[in-house]
Amino acid sequence: MKSALFAILLHALAWQLCPAQAQTTKPALSPLIENLLSSSKTLIKRAEYDSASSRLRQALQLSLNTNARHLAVVCYDKLAELSLLVGKTNEMNRFDSLSLPIVKQLKDTVLLINVYNRQGIQFIEKGKHKEAENYLGMALALGLEKEASKKTAEVYSNFGSMYLGKGEKDKALENFLKALKLYEKNGAEQGMGETYSNISSLFYLLGKVDDAIQYQQKSIEIRKKLDDKKGLTTTNINIGQLYLIKGNNPLSLTHLQQALKYAEELKNKKLLASASSALSAYYSRAKNYPEALIWQTKGITLFEEIDDKQMLSRLYVSAGNLANAANDSAKSIGYYKKGLNLAIAMNNKENIANAYEKISIFFTGRQNFEQAHFNYKQYIAYRDSISEKSNLAKITEIRTSYETEKKDGEITRLNTLQKLKQLQIEKQEAVIAGNFLVAKQKQAEIELLSTEKKLNEEALEKQNLITKNKEQQLALAEKETELRENQLTNQKMIRNLLLAGLALLLVTGFTWFNRFKLRKKIQQQADLLAIRNSISKNLHDEIGSTLTSINILSNVSQKAMNSNPQQAQEMLGKIAGQSKTVQEKMSDIVWAIRSENEKIESLVARIREYASQTLEALDIEIKITFDDELIDKELPIQTRKELLLICKEAISNIAKHAQASKVALSFGRNKESLELNIKDNGNWKGDGTGTGTKSMMERARQLGGELSIVPGNSGTLVHLLIPIT
Repeated sequence: MKSALFAILLHALAWQLCPAQAQTTKPALSPLIENLLSSSKTLIKRAEYDSASSRLRQALQLSLNTNARHLAVVCYDKLAELSLLVGKTNEMNRFDSLSLPIVKQLKDTVLLINVYNRQGIQFIEKGKHKEAENYLGMALALGLEKEASKKTAEVYSNFGSMYLGKGEKDKALENFLKALKLYEKNGAEQGMGETYSNISSLFYLLGKVDDAIQYQQKSIEIRKKLDDKKGLTTTNINIGQLYLIKGNNPLSLTHLQQALKYAEELKNKKLLASASSALSAYYSRAKNYPEALIWQTKGITLFEEIDDKQMLSRLYVSAGNLANAANDSAKSIGYYKKGLNLAIAMNNKENIANAYEKISIFFTGRQNFEQAHFNYKQYIAYRDSISEKSNLAKITEIRTSYETEKKDGEITRLNTLQKLKQLQIEKQEAVIAGNFLVAKQKQAEIELLSTEKKLNEEALEKQNLITKNKEQQLALAEKETELRENQLTNQKMIRNLLLAGLALLLVTGFTWFNRFKLRKKIQQQADLLAIRNSISKNLHDEIGSTLTSINILSNVSQKAMNSNPQQAQEMLGKIAGQSKTVQEKMSDIVWAIRSENEKIESLVARIREYASQTLEALDIEIKITFDDELIDKELPIQTRKELLLICKEAISNIAKHAQASKVALSFGRNKESLELNIKDNGNWKGDGTGTGTKSMMERARQLGGELSIVPGNSGTLVHLLIPIT
């Protein structure tokens, strides 16, 4: 268990994906934008990332304001590079999604390569190797192989990291060495340093610790020369753990502490997380488990913040080891399973095998041999599948071939240079001796040898290009076949999904329609019942009592007809008045329940009719205004009825008590409410304590509204506000 802790980070940490260096073609820059872009580049070199981001955003805003599309996508490209550099992949994706449509319109191949390369890196970090291979392949297909530039080397290096993630170490080394050749050819020392570190990781995974240390030392040497603090952080972490495996604890701690120092200076979460996790491995080896747990927790927290699933799949297993050492079985198996599930989700065979191995050890320690055996078989199966893809002999052959080819080329070049040098000496000797014929002959030989040297170099370059072209054609053919198969699969899947979706939609629609009809029917029945109950209550409360009173008055007047004719006459007058009241109330109920009177417009007409009959006989001028927004608004039966009765009561009060000469009624809309104002210019000072006004307020409350009576020197205002939908 313990020995595996020291290597938990190298697999992911050392796959130093080469972030694309924007090589955009320079459009004409305004002096201000050029200055902002230039200063941001300087700030990035000094690791002042926040300040660099601020400058780039200023340049972007200026480009957008001046509609300089090419400058804008250059800014997007640099911001995406910076986001990738500091581990903010969500921001990187946002900038790339903004720039990609414009880049395609402008047909800027360089910027398009940058976008595809970044997307490839992102998918590598997520463990989505198929998607990564697709994007990196598209970047190469845009003419990079023929170009043989630093950018080509970056893409090859990223291919190497992808294959390393898949466990195909021979292909990984092949691509790393392709990248290294191009970096050497282009004099790109930073790329060389990154590639040496990547190759070191590969040899560590093969168990070749001494070779891994040798390549990390080469990487450190170059990165110190360049003062590359970010690269030095990663390289110090890797070599620190390699020395830990070798048992050189003091040297290991020195490198790990140096890595932590660089990471803190850079304020880079990903590097801080990696350094913390590496220190956890160190303290675990030293059996200082409390300290190891502190650093492990820091590392996991930071990796969870940046959602680095690749690293978390290893660190959860490491955390399980620490919990196991502390005899916390529940926490230990919980961490192991989290790490295993993440590794399976990303199809990272190295991490899957590592998790199964540690789980097998866990169950063995608890004498659960059935589970231990099951997990050990899984470990062996994944380990063997990795070994089949990564034959050590093949790896050695690729490495030897690279070094031999490099040495043969150097020998040939030196031999040619030596011959040229010898011919130059012989030519000079002939000139000194005055033998111009020999000198001329030597000069011809020099020119012939120089031409031969140049032709050999061109032939070699041509052969390389032909080979690359064939590889590219083969890769494209394979991709086309794969794409066609994927298209057919996707078409079948889409067709099946559409059919299933249509069937589900029909079933859902039919069910919903039936439920809707049922709900509507129930609602209609409930509304009808409510209307019936309301009519019944109104007839009982308002009509029934009046008819009872008429019946009593009729009996009394009949008895008084002979004995007291005057009293009988009074009684008959009351009967006539109450009969009229009953007629009006019956008329109001019938009006309220008729469907053609649903709109507010009908209510206003009814009120206008009543007001004319009541007030014009008293020479009171009536003015009614109505908001056009309310013309088509419909009101429920109860609302229509209560509003009508409130208005009739208010108009009746004005006729009886106000001694007014003018009355104004206005219907308007106040947000989601109906607003009614009834204003007179009389001198009635109603205080709202009378039976009529109390009845008005009660009706308003039943409608969920508010009614207020505001007396004043110039008359009284009745203000009503009720909600309407």
